[in-house]
Amino acid sequence: MDFHSLLDANLACQPDERLAIVTDDAPLNPGTDEVPTRVALAEAIATAARERGIEVTVVTYPGGQESGAEPPLHVFEAVYPTGFADFLRANQLEKPLLEKRLTTEQLAQIETNLVGTRAACDVLLVLSASSISHTNFRGLLTRTKLIRAATMPGVELDMFEGVMTADWPLVERRSLAVAKGLTAADTAIVRSAGGRELRFSLAGREALADTGIINQVGQFGNLPGGEGFIAPVEGTAEGELSVGPPEDPGRWWFRFAGGQLVEVQGDPPFAATLDAVFAEHPSARNLAELGVGTNERAKPCDSILESEKILGTVHLAMGDNASFGGNVSVPYHQDFIVYGPTLVLESASGETKLVDEGTLTVG
Repeated sequence: MDFHSLLDANLACQPDERLAIVTDDAPLNPGTDEVPTRVALAEAIATAARERGIEVTVVTYPGGQESGAEPPLHVFEAVYPTGFADFLRANQLEKPLLEKRLTTEQLAQIETNLVGTRAACDVLLVLSASSISHTNFRGLLTRTKLIRAATMPGVELDMFEGVMTADWPLVERRSLAVAKGLTAADTAIVRSAGGRELRFSLAGREALADTGIINQVGQFGNLPGGEGFIAPVEGTAEGELSVGPPEDPGRWWFRFAGGQLVEVQGDPPFAATLDAVFAEHPSARNLAELGVGTNERAKPCDSILESEKILGTVHLAMGDNASFGGNVSVPYHQDFIVYGPTLVLESASGETKLVDEGTLTVG
């Protein structure tokens, strides 16, 4: 397995840097006899990095968490500056941090404590079954510019021979162009299979580009990279949108009202899971994200990590968006793909089709 692109093109790891690889213990699906689990994958990447003279630490934790949930405290201790856990305990911040119940004042207190300190690594790579991209664990590290970070939720081995071999300068150009268009827009209209349409506000929100190139302190990216994304204004989403599989994109659909997912139609296999999440975390109904895929090597597959990057697709997420410009903090964040969409952006200067029936029009 070749990790050249990951370590050199994507993470730009240098011989004098420290790399922390955080992984859960879930099996790869499919794995191989040589690399059966994510822990084994982490160790294989660590070996390749050490051969380049990079100092590597591998940290593991139990799998089975929901996407958007914080990792256990021992993961913080292994990556954050020395004494961070003691600071949390002394100020009674450990439980609210891990449960994503921090107040604005508590979050500011933690950030102030971190500024000017030195983390236990320079580069963070997360290999996990569920995503910790949208967590305080990741967000605090990059917002305070202690490290640069990449997460690979749902990573599988074949990615390193497929989607991870993309033309990264081209992916970067497309992703930046998408983010620029989303930032300039006041309103987004997404049209999908079955004649369904969803409208919501983007006014005052700033989009981010996930370019796949993470080479500066404070940067964060989701690998494989390839999207521009933004947090819609809470409470504004109205309408319906198809989220069906690529072979039948109109089979399942969502209905939104007041910015919340209020109805799931078409009996999708994930409906029961959503019901359980919403029963425990009502704010997870929030329309958290609008993203546009920009990676020409991404293909439809079981991994949402790759599928959301498919060139010309749109994806929406429910739940947490506090880490990228929104106002909802909840231990859940799940993406859903819209195949063959049209995305229209409205602003004071007029109307633009960013995606036209599955074709990206910029970059």
